Amino acid sequence: MEFPVQILFALATAAAFATSSVLVRFGVDRSKPIAAMFATVSVNVVVLWTISLAFYDVTVHLWAWRYFVLAGVFAPVLGRLCNYIGIQRVGVNLTLPISNSNPLVSIVLAVFLLGETMTRASGVGALATIAGGILLATSGRNDDSVGPVRYRNLLFPIGGAVIYGSVQLLRDIGMELVSAPAVGAAVTLTTSWFIACVFFAVSGNHREALSIPRDDLRYFVLAGLASSIGLVSLYAALGSGTVVVVTPILNATPLFGLVLTYSFLREREPFTPQLALGTILVVAGVGLLAISS
Repeated sequence: MEFPVQILFALATAAAFATSSVLVRFGVDRSKPIAAMFATVSVNVVVLWTISLAFYDVTVHLWAWRYFVLAGVFAPVLGRLCNYIGIQRVGVNLTLPISNSNPLVSIVLAVFLLGETMTRASGVGALATIAGGILLATSGRNDDSVGPVRYRNLLFPIGGAVIYGSVQLLRDIGMELVSAPAVGAAVTLTTSWFIACVFFAVSGNHREALSIPRDDLRYFVLAGLASSIGLVSLYAALGSGTVVVVTPILNATPLFGLVLTYSFLREREPFTPQLALGTILVVAGVGLLAISS
């Protein structure tokens, strides 16, 4: 049986983003999350501009790009940093589903700031996402094999969800002005990259922050390549299929993360029935939110 191409692209997206997070997990044991952020964003910038220049007629239009530039001030530079700190402190299995609940933030902001209405299906999805988040937040307390999870460390993936959910509104507006999603993503990532460069330039300890052992650098470069593949597959999936079909699969990233961490990080990641149920609820809730909004 041959799968429709949009499903293959969507599966590739979810698997690539999960792979990227697991690779970062290996590297941040010794290196700083800010170094992981800078390395992966640098790889993303190179890959996305290469694709944009190769396949699209790119014309510099800063006014049309303004929403992507503004989005790049916050994500991925801050959003990804929050996620990587979360991966370092609480692991992939807690960070991915919590951060992946960012569509809930987007919908709440759209309701309060743009006057949009929440449908019944969106309400059910929101409740499922919140219930799953609560289960995830308390699941680490029940797994003694990896040690207790400090609740304050969960603020990092929550911060990632808030940042990504907020800037999604800017990206949605920006897509009305830029026809090629890959170009918009390249502009956003380039803005984040410049902001990171400015931060390191004015920071007194930038050499220490960017000091990455060769083995860790390999993990971060591979993570950047994986997330770049995920971004390209994401646009291909959305361009070749309907949102109703593609979105639930795209949001399955935490499920791929569970499989990968169980295969390669079983002794360093929490695994409980409560965590699995919380992850499933978040994935189902986010999928319902996305297709009903």
